[in-house]
Amino acid sequence: MPSYRFHLVNVFAETPFGGNPLAVFEPADGLDSTTMQAIAAQMNLSETTFVFPATEGGDARVRIFTPGYELPFAGHPVLGTAAVLARLRGLSASVRLEMAAGMFPIVLGEGGYAQLTAKPAQVRPFTGEQDALADMLGLGAGALRDARFVNTGTEQLLIELTSRDAVLACRPSAAGIDTLCRNATGAAMAYVWHVDGTVATVRLFFTHNGQVIEDPGTGSACANLGGWLTSDGRRGLHWRLEQGHALNRPNVLDLEVDAAGVIRVGGRVMPVGSGQIDL
Repeated sequence: MPSYRFHLVNVFAETPFGGNPLAVFEPADGLDSTTMQAIAAQMNLSETTFVFPATEGGDARVRIFTPGYELPFAGHPVLGTAAVLARLRGLSASVRLEMAAGMFPIVLGEGGYAQLTAKPAQVRPFTGEQDALADMLGLGAGALRDARFVNTGTEQLLIELTSRDAVLACRPSAAGIDTLCRNATGAAMAYVWHVDGTVATVRLFFTHNGQVIEDPGTGSACANLGGWLTSDGRRGLHWRLEQGHALNRPNVLDLEVDAAGVIRVGGRVMPVGSGQIDL
């Protein structure tokens, strides 16, 4: 009976039980796509990663699965996997991971801090009715400022709201997300945000089996927010993103956009434990 060991970490965590949980299976050699999808459903976390030997000059090749489908890129799995590999393999402070969306460099700092560099953004407008988006979120039409699809690795619909209270008041419908928020590959996600000064309050919703799921901490959407800002010509900034309030699971993400428009996303990775699955 083959056994596969996994490592559990919390990403974007400021406390031991904050952040977004991640299971990292390393090594995952011998697992096929169907089995990895089944394992991700069994783990029932936002994402689970599976580590394979590199094929394009990186330190490892990584595949990411939600409980329902595979992702080409996601921020907290990239950061968490890099931290796990650095610890297990004694890697240096720089790790390069091969993803379906390309190669991603990660820098590891003190205190479990990890930071990735995102791909340049592709931005396209939301062409539907913004009033319908506001209604889908359970808000009045005046709560919504703008909406765009942004892709720095995984395309998502980003929705800027007019206040922090509006972000926290969102109660989206699954049918609305499925109808209005599908990206170019068919995945439906809605990321709502509002910034006061340099502190942004954010939430991300997606659907699974007809239900709305909220993600506690979303690095890919943080990178996409950086893409939104660069598309507006806003550079040379450093924001603190706060997520997970409604889940009682605080996440803190760092978003940097440098003067050249390079987007970086970071946060702390805290080890929680490890285990084994027998197949």
